[in-house]
Amino acid sequence: MVIGVWLLIVVGCAPLPRRIETTHLSCKTYPSLVDGDLATNSFLKVKSFVEKDNTAYKHSLRYGDWVEGKHKTEALIQLDTLTNVAYIDVHPISNIYRLSVDTSTAETANEKSRHFEPVTSHKIARSENGAVIRIDIDRPMRVLRVSIYANRDSSQTTREPLTQKTKVTFKDIVIREIRVYQ
Repeated sequence: MVIGVWLLIVVGCAPLPRRIETTHLSCKTYPSLVDGDLATNSFLKVKSFVEKDNTAYKHSLRYGDWVEGKHKTEALIQLDTLTNVAYIDVHPISNIYRLSVDTSTAETANEKSRHFEPVTSHKIARSENGAVIRIDIDRPMRVLRVSIYANRDSSQTTREPLTQKTKVTFKDIVIREIRVYQ
């Protein structure tokens, strides 16, 4: 009986994660991503495209795909101090089929000097119809890198008349907020 009461007291005393205030977070590229307001949206743009070309004979229907540039967009979120982060919540509007998160303990003084470590709790996080994505971090960090792979936008397809190559752009990713908890 004493062991059961002691276990209940120890487990019951664990502190609940609390949200890190927006004044301790910054994102230069997409400031409304961490402004604390779910009414604002951030449009993460992918400036690349997929080029489709007929690689075989002229009368063949087979096309090859080549991605020009990167088919993902990244957002860097910096905390004002090194903080132990329990998890993050991503509040998307767009459907997200592949999201990955990396963390770094170094400051962002130089763009190339950062060393990021992947968060392996969710190799590929997904969200459909605006469902919130929760990713466990459980480590100290200073910078968070969120990478989202974009989907093709078939409605924005263009064909070059001389080369007959087809270009397909990517859809923008729309996210309301990324909240960080410690």
